[in-house]
Amino acid sequence: MMVSILPLHSLVANVMRDVADPGLLIRHQQSPHAFTLRPSDARLLHDADVIFWVGPELERPLERILATGVRARSVALIGTPGLTLLPPRHLHDHDLDASSAHTDGAVDPHIWLSPANAVAMTLHIATVLSDIDPQNARHYEANAARAREELLALDQTLFDQLHGLTRRYAVFHDAYQYLEHRYGLHPLTAITSHPERRPGAAHLSELNAQLSEHDVRCLFSEPQFDSRLIARLSEGRDVRHSVLDPLGSHLVPGPHAYDELMHQLAAGFSRCLGEDK
Repeated sequence: MMVSILPLHSLVANVMRDVADPGLLIRHQQSPHAFTLRPSDARLLHDADVIFWVGPELERPLERILATGVRARSVALIGTPGLTLLPPRHLHDHDLDASSAHTDGAVDPHIWLSPANAVAMTLHIATVLSDIDPQNARHYEANAARAREELLALDQTLFDQLHGLTRRYAVFHDAYQYLEHRYGLHPLTAITSHPERRPGAAHLSELNAQLSEHDVRCLFSEPQFDSRLIARLSEGRDVRHSVLDPLGSHLVPGPHAYDELMHQLAAGFSRCLGEDK
């Protein structure tokens, strides 16, 4: 049993609690958009019976690996029934509208950043595991039911913490739409629409103008990517800088990691967007 990224791994580990421990493919500060497998991970993937991942919209290298004849059952959780799916947007091109600037049929792949989506994925994971391992189906179903209640409580806690934050801010790349949509946050712009590409001079000039026009006081970077752009945009400004890690790359993998991830993201937003500056 293998899982691509830590947030999904945590959901799977919660459903599999007291049965087995799933393996994690993408670790530490690797980007799911561009990663390489260690030989040991490649062997684990080759021997796995199931691989849970978001889908080709996020883990592009994994799509190629799975196409090479890996025998594992591929479960792309972006196809989970009942998910709220949002189209990609381009913050630097449009003032916020969740339906703007997207390619027909495309989906924003950061689906785990809504606890409501995490509930749907948890129930789907339990269904898949029960089908593969019917002997432990009751364990999976009971674990999923407990996890559902925990995720609903988390959702309410995050709403209480984040709802009402009105300041606008800039993120390194537009990974947080599901969280923002769920809790009513107000991003202004993204530093780049392609995390692996450095934005050009014209785009940086446009960003500077936007930050000045809207008096942006909060800039967010990510540990997987170069923070020098954030530092450059912060020069001469009275701004806060905070780090958001949508993958929880520094967290210990396991059943509690998803809850820790979402609490840390909420704390990052709260600190940076607070009204005491």
